[in-house]
Parts: sequence; structure tokens; C-alpha cells
Amino acid sequence: MRVRRTRFATVALVSSLTLGLTAASSSASSSASSWASPSAPAPAPAPAAASAPVSDAAGGGYADSSSSVSALASILDATAAANADGSFTVAWTGLLARGEVYVYASTDPRDPARSGKRVAASRSGSTVVDGLDAAKRWYFKVVPAGTSYGVVTAPRGVGAQGALNTRDLGGYRTESGLAVRYGQVFRSDGLGKLTEAGVGKLGSLGLDTAYDFRVNGEIGSNGPNKLPAGVESVNLPLSDNGVLATVIGAVSSGDPVKQQEMLGDGKAAKFMEDVNRSFVSDPAKRAQFAAVLKAVARGETVLFNCSSGKDRTGWMSAVVLTALGVDRQTVYRDFLASNDYLKPSIDATIQQMVASGALQNPDLIRPMLGVQSSFLDAAFDEVRKVYGSFDRYLRDGLGIDAWTLAQLKLRMLAV
Repeated sequence: MRVRRTRFATVALVSSLTLGLTAASSSASSSASSWASPSAPAPAPAPAAASAPVSDAAGGGYADSSSSVSALASILDATAAANADGSFTVAWTGLLARGEVYVYASTDPRDPARSGKRVAASRSGSTVVDGLDAAKRWYFKVVPAGTSYGVVTAPRGVGAQGALNTRDLGGYRTESGLAVRYGQVFRSDGLGKLTEAGVGKLGSLGLDTAYDFRVNGEIGSNGPNKLPAGVESVNLPLSDNGVLATVIGAVSSGDPVKQQEMLGDGKAAKFMEDVNRSFVSDPAKRAQFAAVLKAVARGETVLFNCSSGKDRTGWMSAVVLTALGVDRQTVYRDFLASNDYLKPSIDATIQQMVASGALQNPDLIRPMLGVQSSFLDAAFDEVRKVYGSFDRYLRDGLGIDAWTLAQLKLRMLAV
């Protein structure tokens, strides 16, 4: 395990960043209020059945109405995308992007300009970087010539072979304009089918601990997580109320009438909404989510996963981002992105069911294989009904006191 900050050091950091944390806390409270209000409009970042396609690019340029974020983006914003040939496309916009810009690359997310090497200099607003070791996770920093200001970016997806939905939660902006640090928290689907190269890619993430939300039956069916040497594996079993069993029960009948009765007329979506409500209402489930959030706050570099990385993992990600003050639209966008990362797997599964004659109407099963906005609506609505606000959910539901929340923000947020 890495050396942790002492209490004295944390106090010093709290003092030095008091204004920033106060702003971030206010933003988190503002977001919480929008969820807590019965009259708050339902989010609509994508159609109910699927999200809009997303690229693998990441950065600070996520659309929202925050003036702080917009102001920072207008000064300098950057994205990075992994290309099929192993190269990366790094692009930048903003007032400081009008002249020559240097691009640095490093496997250390903290400051690639200090720990890495310059890989490009360009005036065109973008560049293609090649020649980097494909077995490693790379972070980039875009620095306008003649300035000390720069923006760190990286592809959102990790590119771990055998785990399609492995992603970095870094790079998102809070409503106060602070950035979630890259390389600290990762979300994923099951890691039991990772290839050797996939395990190697995880080995470049600097993980301390991997938290597995799957129950014993899921682990038995799909295998335990394959992890790099030195990464502690912790199982925090957290039921999804039998999503897989419900899918198998419906499809194995091969009876379209029975399948319609079980899953049609919104029943599949209602089942998933109830699953997401249980993440908030069930004390045992809250305890598992709380354990991961506290691990992040105390300084662990973590990965958390379930089978598909979309429901239990999706709510855990929403909790982390909301606690940090990330705006509502971005939280939903991250949640819905599972539809895109899992699309090859979802399409292959449905194709196999249809080809075998077990399923005639794929639309019946899609809600249970992917995610919809209404699933996250249900969880946040349960927060409102039970706790009144997200801040109270953190405090009373998850046991996250003010000190722990301050540690979380100090560790995870940067200017």
C-alpha cells in the first residue's frame, strides 16, 4: 500500500484549499437540492432506451450550465482519444490554444509535464501521438508555450482487453470548476475474462485495491477477478435482485407470450428501477457502497466492479461524482455511457438469443442488458424520499462525516 497522508498534512491541505472546497461543497449541495426537489425536471441526456453514442475521448469539455466550468473551458480545454492503430489523438481549444502548444505524455497522472516527456508541439489545435507503449495507461498534459498553465487529459476507457466497460472517473469538472483527478478511481465490469494483456493494462493503473460487488453465484459463473500482482482483492457482495436469473428465466422459456407477460409493458424497466431504489433503501447495500467511498477518501487508488459494470457500479460512480460536486447532466452521461461500452456484448447476446429461437422480440430484454435514465432517476428519487437531500444521504445513509468528505475532495479534486 502507498504511504498515506498524515492527519497533520491533511489539516494543512484543508487550510490551503478552504476556499476551493467551500465552493465545491456549495456546488454539491446545489446539485443535491435539484435531486431533492419533487418538482425538479427529469434529466434527459439521452433517449430512454439508449444513450447517444460517445467517443473514448475525455477531458474538461463536458457540456453543462456552470459558469465556472464554461470560463475554464474557454481558457483551455483538452481531450484525448485512443485510436485503433495504438496512437492517440490529443486536441485542445480555448484562448490559450491559439499559439504553439506542447503536449507531454506520462504513465503518472499527477503531472505528465514533470514526470513524462514532450511528445508533440503544434499550432493546429490537435496532434496524433504514436510510439507509446500500448501495454500501459497514458495521460497527457497540454501546455501553451510560454505559460505554466496546462490541462491533463486521457482517454476515458482504459482499453483492458476482456473487460469492455473499464473506465477512469477522472477528468470531469465540478460545478465550481475543479477537476476530478485522473488515475485515482476506476469503474469496471467483471474482470474474470481479462486477457493477459488486459491484466497487464490494469497493472499500469497503480491500483491499491479492487472492490468486487458480485455475489458468489456471479463469481462462480464468470470467474474471480484477474488482477495484477500486488493489488488487494476485496469482495463486497451486493445483490442486484437477480437480474441475470430473471433474464434467463424469461429467455429459457422460449415462449414469446410468457416473455411478454414477464418483461413487456415496461415491466423490465420497472424491475431495474426497483433494483436501483434498493441500492439506497437497503442498509446492507449502503454499507458496501460506503466502504468503497471511505477507501477513496483515505487515499486508496481503487477499482470497483460488478458483472456488467452498469448498475451497482453505475450507482457507485454516481455517488462518487455527486459527492465531489459534478453536475447532474455529467453524472447521467457517465451512467448512460455503459450502453456504448457494452454495445458489442449486448448485441452479441441478443443476436445469439434470436438465432437460437429463444427470443423473438429483442426489445423485451434490452432494458435489462443496458441502462436507462429512469434507473438513475429511481435511485436519486429514493434518496429524496428517504433522506431529503444527497448531503443527508452521504451523512446519515453512508456515514460520511464532514471530515471524510473533506478528505475525499482534497484527494480527488484539482484546479
